[in-house]
Amino acid sequence: MALKRDQIAAPVLPKEAVEVPEMGGEVVVRGLLLRERLALFDDAQGGERYGHISAVLAACVVDADGRQVWSAEQWEQFGARHFEAALRLFDVARRLSGLDAEERKKN
Repeated sequence: MALKRDQIAAPVLPKEAVEVPEMGGEVVVRGLLLRERLALFDDAQGGERYGHISAVLAACVVDADGRQVWSAEQWEQFGARHFEAALRLFDVARRLSGLDAEERKKN
């Protein structure tokens, strides 16, 4: 028997607080929305291999109120100066978005 709407749990994006000394404190990283994940695949089809990292950070790194911290361009600048910190945040966003599992399936 099919479920009724009130029997189905509302979807919630995963979130995780991450301490980033290079930014001066803690930020929240959330998983990608469906449209954001699909956009990554569109970029990959066009041959863009790493350019999506700043877009993922722009979408997923939010402040305590859930607002995006910086634009993709600002993440480009942050990553130029704090490369390892940007990759750490990207790894969290990728894990929370289920992209690690997709990579394992490809290999």
